[in-house]
Amino acid sequence: MTLFKKSILFLLLIQWSFCSAVYAEEPIPIESWKILGPFMIAPRDGGIDPLKKYGGERNIVPSEDQVFHSLYPANGELRWQKLEVDSDQIEVNYDDINWDSPYERLGSVGLLNLGYAYTEVESEAETMALVSTRKVPAFLVNGKVFQGEPYFGNFFKTAVKLHKGKNRILVKFAGKYKRKFRFQITPTNKKAIFLEDFTKPDLVPELKQTEFPIAVPVLNIQETWLRGARIVFEEKNGSFHQEFELDPIPPFGIVKMPLLLKLDEPRKKDLDFRIKLMREGVLDAADLSLEKKKLEEPHRITFHSKIDRSVQYFSVRYPKNYDPEKSYGVIFSLHGAGVEASHLASQYSSKDWAFVITPTNRRPYGFDWQDWGRLDFLEVYNLAMKRFPINPDRVYLSGGSMGGQGTWHIGLHHPSLFAALAPQAGWSTLHVYQPFAMQPSRMFASPEVLVARERARNDGNNLFFLENAEHLPVIITQGAKDKTVPPMHARLFRKHLEARNFDVNYRELQDKAHWWDEPRSAGGGSDALDNDEIIDFLKKRRRTVPDAFKIRLYDLSLNNRFYWIRVLSQEKPMTQTRIEASVNNGKITLKTENVRSLEIDLEQLQNEVNQVHWNGTMISVSGKSKLVLGNNLESPMAQAFRKHGAFKSVFFNPFVLVIDDDPGTLDMARLIAGGWWRRGNGYVRILKDTEVTKEVIKNFNLILLGSPSRNLMLKKLLPKTPAQLSDSGIQLDGKNFEGELSLAMIYPNPLNLKKMVAFLTGNSDKAERLSLYALPLYSGSGIPHYMIFGEDVKQYGWGGVRDAGFFNRFGGMETSP
Repeated sequence: MTLFKKSILFLLLIQWSFCSAVYAEEPIPIESWKILGPFMIAPRDGGIDPLKKYGGERNIVPSEDQVFHSLYPANGELRWQKLEVDSDQIEVNYDDINWDSPYERLGSVGLLNLGYAYTEVESEAETMALVSTRKVPAFLVNGKVFQGEPYFGNFFKTAVKLHKGKNRILVKFAGKYKRKFRFQITPTNKKAIFLEDFTKPDLVPELKQTEFPIAVPVLNIQETWLRGARIVFEEKNGSFHQEFELDPIPPFGIVKMPLLLKLDEPRKKDLDFRIKLMREGVLDAADLSLEKKKLEEPHRITFHSKIDRSVQYFSVRYPKNYDPEKSYGVIFSLHGAGVEASHLASQYSSKDWAFVITPTNRRPYGFDWQDWGRLDFLEVYNLAMKRFPINPDRVYLSGGSMGGQGTWHIGLHHPSLFAALAPQAGWSTLHVYQPFAMQPSRMFASPEVLVARERARNDGNNLFFLENAEHLPVIITQGAKDKTVPPMHARLFRKHLEARNFDVNYRELQDKAHWWDEPRSAGGGSDALDNDEIIDFLKKRRRTVPDAFKIRLYDLSLNNRFYWIRVLSQEKPMTQTRIEASVNNGKITLKTENVRSLEIDLEQLQNEVNQVHWNGTMISVSGKSKLVLGNNLESPMAQAFRKHGAFKSVFFNPFVLVIDDDPGTLDMARLIAGGWWRRGNGYVRILKDTEVTKEVIKNFNLILLGSPSRNLMLKKLLPKTPAQLSDSGIQLDGKNFEGELSLAMIYPNPLNLKKMVAFLTGNSDKAERLSLYALPLYSGSGIPHYMIFGEDVKQYGWGGVRDAGFFNRFGGMETSP
């Protein structure tokens, strides 16, 4: 070997050794943390920053002289405490806190608390790293916010950048009483990886399928966009090969790519793939299998969602001795918090008269079967009714715990769909289940602002809509020893249903708690939901079209069709609306409140109708066509607002995030996209303002981020709305608000009034970032059409909101609450 070659080899060995030391795939050992907490928090009132006094979460560096106020400790003061650890599983006990006191006064909600853990790690060089967390809603590295794994998932990883030298890490953890969380950080030289969060179907040979929707998550571990990558499927023991182009993924971003596998022929056994992430070579590889199931076994079916074009699944258990020529009933069952839909399907026995179908709520925790959880159910309902031989008069809704609440929520908003309900251990409504008493928003916000919030979130108040169960038989099951959802919730429903003389069967089992399997049902299912008495109750019921009914509704964007009446418009949107309808001797009598126009489906009525009396006015009728009454002339602007009751509705249909070239705006988009994936199993694209085409405007709602001075779409669209931003403040419909302020607002897209645009912006860089305070991607959010707020929201919640409310049908601010 020549001296030159030996020198090159020596240099390469030195370089390899150095890189191995820096990028070794071994976790960085963390031996101690500084712990601060607990701080009392309140349900559905996030965004509070207890560290604001010393620079806030982004800038805090702990010191011994820092003193924080908290309601828990004896003297009301907290300081940083050092905690030595020997693993990545950290336990915080708060031994000096008397938890009995808040519990006795406020119940379990008094134990809800937030804590912080701070540490610093050294890196020999600038490097990328993967962070694994558990029970950590968020963390910061060198002041940059990243999403953590808020629950118990093992698939979640976050890509971060470590600087050469010292790196500041701040972890947020929340929950009740003492806390455990996991934090592990591992340097890596990988550029992108698959995450073990595949959405995939089961393979049922009897169905002879060749096309399978599937979703594959990819994490970009680079400071630059990942472009031009491909996902390759190769069958391990066969010749199948299929490639897919991967969407561009932003720095440190995640995309769960929706795909459609197309096989050359149906398969009769497990289908094993090796999937590869390719770009100038293999970036990562993983094994993926479609598991063979028998038709009579519970199995997963995937589909492309119309909400966001993602891939979702539901599980189905076919009827015993299934005959496709017969007609069957169906029990839709909604799972509880933390439960997979596929697991719930296995808790039911096969019925000879009905399918059992379990939707997902988008995730095991998801959205409490509200909002996107409710929409997920409706998607599965529509798919099932088209796919399976189901009698629409034999559709039943059941569920336990969170799914029990979902049974109430969906059943009361859509009573026309069901023959009966069977909630088990279902809580009544959020503010009863987890009282809002300690919300800073309730303490410091103006009554006018709180009215706007309550209007935007009233759809989640199940008790408000209880009268919609007039023609909906209900069997309630509750364990008397249940400490998770106490019996008071079930008793509350029973009390008010029986007071109305509605059809209710109440079962409170004195020796049962929250969930139980034994004794097994006759078919072997779990007794809590598959109990023979429950199933027999459902089996005997049929949906009917009543000649007389009363309905209470609120937000037409949720549902406007009840039996043979559809509400087309309200006098005042997002306010109480009532219908009392009856038909007798050829005459329809309607008494309504807050109804501007409606439609009567005469075809659904058994007898001929010749008159309609609406609030005392008589209209002559002939024929069986649909009859429209009232002022149904609506402008495109009015139609858009009718279909979008609150801010969250802009995310109910396919949307894209539109950014400018500012790195801070990209960070905002990354947090939104990552949160939508983690909470909603969702799919969304991030586009630069210059990438918004006519096709995008035609097919998507736009979520505009950044500043009108940088984001071309913001600059183009914001002047066509009632809002104006300036250095001195925000003007909305002629009303001025001075200061450094954020704006969260939805409005019909001036370029396509059939779609909506959301503005998350502000009149400074800090105010732009703060606009994410109003992001409504969770159940029970109360963000109306617009909201103007400042830095004080970090301390006072909605007490820092300067104004919030709704637009009228003409696109201006409502003149009164």
